[in-house]
Amino acid sequence: MVAVVWGGVGLWAFGAAQAGAKKRVPPFYKSAEAAKPFPKTVTPEKYSHPVLQKVYRTAKEIPGVLAQQPCYCFCDSHGHGSLLHCHRDDHSAG
Repeated sequence: MVAVVWGGVGLWAFGAAQAGAKKRVPPFYKSAEAAKPFPKTVTPEKYSHPVLQKVYRTAKEIPGVLAQQPCYCFCDSHGHGSLLHCHRDDHSAG
């Protein structure tokens, strides 16, 4: 279910990006090792919504995977270096 949520958000953001002039791939790490040390992510219990709890729990469980994924909301302008960085604050809960 989490993959569907992320996938849906990613597809929406990708479509929005394609509609604009920017057709670049946002930053991401080529390996999990390159992303270390991983940023501290928000604790899942901060959120009352079960889907957000699952998303943030998954970010804690597989940080190396998320670090290798670009974030298509183009939040790199806010210092984010991969999809993992969206989970160090409320960005993913958006």
